[in-house]
Amino acid sequence: MKSNRFQELDMMRGFAACWVVGIHFWTWIIIPQFLGYNNYFEYIKAVGQASTIAKFVPLPFNSVGNIIFDLLNIFFILGYQGVHIFFVLSGFGLAYSRILKPDESWSLFIKRKFSRLYPTYFILYIFCLIVPRLRSDLFFGMFDWVSFWRSLIFLDKAIPFSWFMFPLIQFYLCFFLLFKWLYKFSIRRLLVISLAIQIPYVFLYFILGWNLYRPLLNVGYLASSRLFEFCLGMAMAKVYTRNPTLLINYLTKPVTIALAIFCEIVGIMCTFKFANHIIFWGWSLPFAMSIYDALIGFGIFVIIFNICRKLSDFSALITKFLTWIAQISYELYLTQFIGLIIIPMFLLQLFEVSLHF
Repeated sequence: MKSNRFQELDMMRGFAACWVVGIHFWTWIIIPQFLGYNNYFEYIKAVGQASTIAKFVPLPFNSVGNIIFDLLNIFFILGYQGVHIFFVLSGFGLAYSRILKPDESWSLFIKRKFSRLYPTYFILYIFCLIVPRLRSDLFFGMFDWVSFWRSLIFLDKAIPFSWFMFPLIQFYLCFFLLFKWLYKFSIRRLLVISLAIQIPYVFLYFILGWNLYRPLLNVGYLASSRLFEFCLGMAMAKVYTRNPTLLINYLTKPVTIALAIFCEIVGIMCTFKFANHIIFWGWSLPFAMSIYDALIGFGIFVIIFNICRKLSDFSALITKFLTWIAQISYELYLTQFIGLIIIPMFLLQLFEVSLHF
């Protein structure tokens, strides 16, 4: 089958990569300094992890400078949604590449995909091993040697910000089954099945307990919690290979955009503490948290798709830039900790040494 490049999706991958790096730069470098903390770790211990997402407007709207800062804060804090885009695109990319090569053996297909992931990952993995400070100073000292050994097979995040590899590899390993579902069931049924698996799973996980800083105990690090987004991408690949115009027309319909904005708003509200729990017979049930990933995944994908479509018409330079970023997005995800953590740590130590002379 002949490949038909989907330019908007390349741009979206580049946009998502920039957005994710942007939120990390904003929350690790800008916000802590702005609020008077020496570093991210002091800030996060003082305000809590949820507050870094919930505090969208830290300054009153009483001056132009404050308004600009708050708007930038909203944009960058929402950068975590780039991960939602990434999972939808991963589902699309895997399904699309498989549809284009239906006669390729599954072993060769998976081998080809893993060969794309491992080289960069292991270079950075070794780099992290030779930087002792990474084991003790980052993420509240949660790293240990067991974490590093688990990271050999992507079961932990020895490389900072690499948590997305955990569910991604799980999708790779179960893609054979998901691809069978893609053609066994209708698209509507596939998405319903994915929600029927995801929502109860996440719901029970929150009730039974979870740990934000232990990947094996964090619901977001398991593929089941991202299943709808991944299957949504696979479904779009199926439609696109049959009728590209049909998919594009659907994604750009005003009613689809309106629905996406609604899902985005509701999804964000579901992450707020006041909205994500239902009290039932004395039990605090995190119903909203069990569905917000699916709502945001659909909503932000459609919104950013239409933004990228307009940008491609507006500027060829922006199109080329985002397409180029898309080509190195995986490497950018994995190496961002060097600029956000390693270099600042080195400069801080250098500055402290210079003070003694």
